Amino acid sequence: MTTLASDTETAPWPTEPTPDLLTRISQARAKGVAWLRDRIADDGRPEGAETANSWWRAPWALCVGGAPDAAAAMMGWAEREALTDEGDLRSGPYDAPGGGSPVYHLSPLAIASWLLGRYDTAIAINTTLARFQNPDTGGAYDLRDFAQDPLEDNLKTAQLGFSALVTGDRDTADGVHRWLSRNLADQPDAPHRLFTSRRGDTLVTDFPDETAFLRVVDFRAPRQAYFHPGIAAAFLAGYARQTSDASALRLGREYLTLTTGGTEEQYDDPTSVQICKFGWGAAAMLTADPDGGHLPWTVRMGEWFVQRQRHDGAWAPSSFATPRPGMLDLYWKTAEHVMELSYIEHALRSTSAGTTSA
Repeated sequence: MTTLASDTETAPWPTEPTPDLLTRISQARAKGVAWLRDRIADDGRPEGAETANSWWRAPWALCVGGAPDAAAAMMGWAEREALTDEGDLRSGPYDAPGGGSPVYHLSPLAIASWLLGRYDTAIAINTTLARFQNPDTGGAYDLRDFAQDPLEDNLKTAQLGFSALVTGDRDTADGVHRWLSRNLADQPDAPHRLFTSRRGDTLVTDFPDETAFLRVVDFRAPRQAYFHPGIAAAFLAGYARQTSDASALRLGREYLTLTTGGTEEQYDDPTSVQICKFGWGAAAMLTADPDGGHLPWTVRMGEWFVQRQRHDGAWAPSSFATPRPGMLDLYWKTAEHVMELSYIEHALRSTSAGTTSA
């Protein structure tokens, strides 16, 4: 049973960045960073690394969360132990699980490497990442053996785009923008549902029931993969700022509208944290599109993260899917939430409303 730091889920969601909220966001971020840091050995090895890769996002989270020294230690360990000279993940416990492509795990490591000035590592990782992007569609392949099934996925595609922005890889970012634009345009049931996968030029709308969670999001229903619009918007906001492409901002707003028009259970269901990336996307859009109405949603998600944090500083995955989380589950989820909450804090601190409130 997860012990949360607050029992105020029934209170109205805030819409303005008050000094109290900004302080609590900062404290929650710092507690999450401390929880991660306490589980890193002196040589940079994250706890549990011999079992599975639950640490892939931690160096990035530590960079933006205020602990670049810990991030550097972990990246040094990863370069020695977990990464090949070609910038891929070594096989075994370091690799992406279940035969998945390494995009979702490698992209955050490219980001951390770039932020830490380890440019050779970032470039090597980018070289590997390029093999998993369809050059025609711009989408990221879902499987390592994509010749077996060339499925492309929104989550991996948007994540690939974000590391491309950080590392200045315009060609990759252009492809991701093209994919996200095409995928939203092809939706047959928007804004109610978002189909998240493609094979080449074809939207995947036919799939077994057991894979439905991965292939479609129904924003009217509980316990869905609500994170898809948020990560798309996070990329699109950055792409718009980097390229001055106003169409990317419009597309980012369209993606976030899928979430804002959905059920309140996205935020209120205590068994689900699937909404988390919406906070990142709203924060990114707030900085890129300050008059676009994103402030109340960014504030709401800042409060949401504070409420969902455990007393020990960790965050847990959705209990409907992981009812008894172990340390590895807590590690990847805490790293994710530290990263997302850091971007929320950055966005709120940089707005005139946040500056005035502080």
